[in-house]
Amino acid sequence: MLTRGLVQVYTGKTRQMNLAHIGLTLRATGQNLRTFFMGFLPHPFVDTEDRALSFLKPNVVVRRIPVTTAPSVENLPDRDRDEIRSSFKHLQDIILGGSHDIVILEEINQIVSSGIIPPSNIMNLIKKKPAHVELVLTGRNAKDEIIEQADLVTEMVEHKVGKGSWEVEGRDPEGCIGVVTGNGKGKTTYCLGRAMFFAANGIPSSMLQFIKSPLAYGEVIACERFPNLEIKSMGEGFILGKTRPSKKHREAARGAWEACLREIFSLTYRLIVLDEINIATHLDLVHPDRVREMMFLKPKDLHIILSGRDAHSEMMEHASAVFEMKEIKHPFHRGVEARRGIEF
Repeated sequence: MLTRGLVQVYTGKTRQMNLAHIGLTLRATGQNLRTFFMGFLPHPFVDTEDRALSFLKPNVVVRRIPVTTAPSVENLPDRDRDEIRSSFKHLQDIILGGSHDIVILEEINQIVSSGIIPPSNIMNLIKKKPAHVELVLTGRNAKDEIIEQADLVTEMVEHKVGKGSWEVEGRDPEGCIGVVTGNGKGKTTYCLGRAMFFAANGIPSSMLQFIKSPLAYGEVIACERFPNLEIKSMGEGFILGKTRPSKKHREAARGAWEACLREIFSLTYRLIVLDEINIATHLDLVHPDRVREMMFLKPKDLHIILSGRDAHSEMMEHASAVFEMKEIKHPFHRGVEARRGIEF
């Protein structure tokens, strides 16, 4: 059980779906937290999402509202709107019951912005939820009054998406290179979510963590449940402020980079996430020229994601897709420390 549950909002204007909430389910499961997941709207990769979440049973319970696939939420027929309102009332009982540690409301922001559910209902839910329950609200165009009440808000900004690139299910005929950067929360969990989708579709995937040390992080524990997914933490822990990286950090980064190259050219995987590589290049633990060279020489059908704040300009220039997790609110600024199952 969480000692303190907050309200997270993942939003933005891009039609690309932020998968941070999917990665969060993996991390939470590894720390034996319980997640209730309600999908309010259909999307093109629902089957992949459900398959990915199925590996996390019984820690993750999924419910989907049976609504029509429509061009937009504004086009939903009255019967679907009634179904959404009825399900939301039932959802309140689930949250207030306190039997789940995390409650994820996928695409609820669009439901609220379209007027199907008034913002006051969400505000009331926030006010009444048990103190230990983490409430996660996702979807485009979150209302200002909800953002005001939330503890954590990340806006996903799309800077570049090349034509034919960045298919979240791994169906791309050719591999693409993505950069996920920014000061907002959700970069690693977004990459975890994407790796879970690939793995759920039978695509061998790997995440190499350049800064995190080999500890019992939630995602590392839970990925043992996942076929086709490996996570390796190869750093020496976080480097705070302007402290010059120590010798052990430099040696760990060198070892991680060598392992990265072996994995890239082994032809074992079709997705490799270089988590926090942007931090490593920013701190000169890995030279940007080496990363740029790798981007040009990687196998044609291999997908690469470079994550972490302070992404190098040349990496973004040569990437197929670039997303920024823009910080709107972050609880760390209010003295909230990292929580087991949420941040690690």
